[in-house]
Amino acid sequence: MERLFPALAAGAALVFPFHLQAQSQLVAPEVAVTATRFEQLAADAPIGVSIISRERIEQSHSRTLPQLLAREPGLLFRDSTGSPDKQVDLRGFGATGDQNTLVLVDGVKLNDNELTAVRWSSIPLSAVERIEILRGSGAVLYGGGATGGVINIVTRKPESGSRELRVWAGGGSYDTLGTRASGSLAGENIGLTAYAEYLESDNYRDHNALRQQNAEVSVATLAPGPELRLTVGADKQDLELPGARSNTQLQTDRRGATTPDDYADRESAFVRGFASVDLDRIELATDLGYRKKRSESLFFGFTRVDADVEVWTLTPRMNLHHESFGWAHQLVAGVDLERWDYQSVRTGPATVLAEQRNDAVYVQHSTDLPSATRITVGGRVQSVDYDARDAESAAAYSAGTQSRTVRAHEIALRQPIADVWHVYGKLGRSFRIATVDEIYSQFGGPFFDPQVAFLEPQTSHDREVGIERSGAGSRLRVSAYHMDLRNEIRFNPFTFENENLPPTRRYGLELEAAWLPWPELELTGSYTYTVAKFTEGALAGNSVEGRTVPLVPRNHAALSAAYRLAGDTRFTLETRYVGRQFFDNDETNSFGEMIPAYTVTDLGVSREAGRLRVAFSVLNVTNEKYFTYGVRSVFSPGVYNAYPAPERSFFLSADYRFGD
Repeated sequence: MERLFPALAAGAALVFPFHLQAQSQLVAPEVAVTATRFEQLAADAPIGVSIISRERIEQSHSRTLPQLLAREPGLLFRDSTGSPDKQVDLRGFGATGDQNTLVLVDGVKLNDNELTAVRWSSIPLSAVERIEILRGSGAVLYGGGATGGVINIVTRKPESGSRELRVWAGGGSYDTLGTRASGSLAGENIGLTAYAEYLESDNYRDHNALRQQNAEVSVATLAPGPELRLTVGADKQDLELPGARSNTQLQTDRRGATTPDDYADRESAFVRGFASVDLDRIELATDLGYRKKRSESLFFGFTRVDADVEVWTLTPRMNLHHESFGWAHQLVAGVDLERWDYQSVRTGPATVLAEQRNDAVYVQHSTDLPSATRITVGGRVQSVDYDARDAESAAAYSAGTQSRTVRAHEIALRQPIADVWHVYGKLGRSFRIATVDEIYSQFGGPFFDPQVAFLEPQTSHDREVGIERSGAGSRLRVSAYHMDLRNEIRFNPFTFENENLPPTRRYGLELEAAWLPWPELELTGSYTYTVAKFTEGALAGNSVEGRTVPLVPRNHAALSAAYRLAGDTRFTLETRYVGRQFFDNDETNSFGEMIPAYTVTDLGVSREAGRLRVAFSVLNVTNEKYFTYGVRSVFSPGVYNAYPAPERSFFLSADYRFGD
C-alpha cells in the first residue's frame, strides 16, 4: 500500500486535467480571500490558496473544525486527549506540528506560546464564513510558527437587513449531545451577529467525559465608508483525561483509563476590534486583540498545573495600489506588536513566570507585468525579547533573558496560462521561537531542580512550485515543496530536554482535485507524499543521519463523493488513508515497530424540507481500530503507549432556520 499511492498520485495528475470539463459551477471564478491581510481575489494570491466555503461547511457532517479540516490534503490531526482541540500538523512536523502551523481567526493569532493544542473548540462552527489554507507560506505577513503554513478562519459578518435565527441540536454514540444557536439582526448601517454552542460527551474512552461551551457576539458597521467591527466571546471546557494505553492494554482493555484522576479544565475570554478605511488607492486597517486564558490540570494523579495567560496584539497596516511604467503595483506594509504574559503554579512547588515581547515590521510588494505575470517580494524583521524564571528557586540557572532579531523573506511568481490555469513558484525563509514549555524544565537543573535554558530560533529555507486550475465544474492543484531547517526545536528523548536539533529536511508532493461530472454529483480527492529526515548529526551519541522524523507518514490520501437526490437529499461518502509512521521518541528509527497505517470511512445523509434540515452520519463505518499518536518507551524494550481512536459511532442532528 505504501508504494501504491505515489503511483496513483502520478496517474491522477495526468488523468484529471483531461476529464475536468463539466459545465456545472463547482467554485466561483472570483473568490475573495484575505491571505495578504487585505481582501483580494484568490487568483491574485502569491501562491495557491485552498478555500473551504460556507456552503461546504454547512453541507459537511463535521461537528468540529478538526473533523472538517482533516479532509484537506496534507493536514493531519492527532488526538491524545479526547478533546475537540486536536493537534494539527501541516507538511510533516510530527510532534511539533502545532508550533509550525499558524492558526488565525480573522487574521488574529490563535496559537498559544505553550506546548498546547490550538483551541479549535473556542470557535463556534456556525460562526465560520470560510477557511483559507496557505501551505508553506505566511511568515512574512504573520510571523513565527508559519513554516508549515497558515490556516485563517474567517468569521461571518451580518448582511444588511438580515433577521435570522438558526437552531441546531444533535445526539449520538457515547452519550454525545450538542446544541447550537446563531442569529443576526441588521439594519442599513449596523448589524449584530451572535453564536452559542454547547457540547457534552462521555467520549469513547473511560474517564474521558467532555463538557464544552462557547459563545461570541459581534457588532459591525454596514454602510459605505469606514468599517468598524467589535467581537467579544468566551469559552469553557471541562475534560477528563484517561491517559495512554500500552500495546498490551490496547489488546486487553482498549477503552480503559490509565489515569482515572487526571483532568484538564480551561476557560478563556477575548475581545477583537477591527477598523479599516478605504481612501481610493490606499486602504488603512488595524486589529486590536486581547485574550485571557486560565487552565487547571492534574497529571499522573499528583502533578497539578494551574496557568494564566494574557495576550495583547496591535497590528496597524496599509495596502497601497499605484501604477508606474504602465505596470500595476500593490504594497502591503505594517507593524505587529504583541505582549504575552504567563504565570503557572505547579506541584513541586514551582511558580513559572514568563514574558515575551514581539515587535515586527513587514513589507510585501507585488507587481503585475504586461504578460499578466505577478511578482511578489516581501520581508519581515522581528525583535523578540524573552524573560522566564521560577520564582520558587534562587539558583541563577532557573532564570534568564534572551533577545533575538529574526527575519523572514519571500519572493514569489505567479503566471496565468489560458483562462483557468495558473503556475506559481516561491523561495523564502521562515522561523519559529521556542515556547515557554520548551525552555523551562522543572527538574532539568544539576540538582534535579528548575532550569531555564533558552534555545536559538528555528529557521527554514523554503521552496515551492505548483500549478492549479479553477474553473467551471473543476478544481485542481499540484505542488512540490522543499524545506531545509536549522536549529529545529524538538524534545530529545535521550536527554529528556528540548533542544535545537541537527539539520533536517522536508520535501513532498501535494495533489488536490474536485470534479462535477453531473450537477448532482461532486467528486473530490487529495494525496500528499511527505519526506521528513535528519540530514546529519547525532542525538546523545546516536547517529540520526538519514533517519526519518517520527510521527510523519509518507502517504496521506482522501477521497469523497457527494450525491444530491431530487434536489433536497444529499448522500456523502468520505475515506481517509494515513500511512505508517515512526513512533514518537524513535528518532533513530530503531524501535522495530511503526504506528500502523489506517483507513477511516464515514457515511452521511441529509435531507432538507423547507427551513428544516435533518442529517445522519456514521463515522468509522468499518470499525477500524487505530490510533493517531503513539510514543516509544525509552525504558522498556518493545513497549509503546498510544491513545486509541473511537470505533464506529452514529450521530443524528436537525437544524431549523427562522426569519429571512
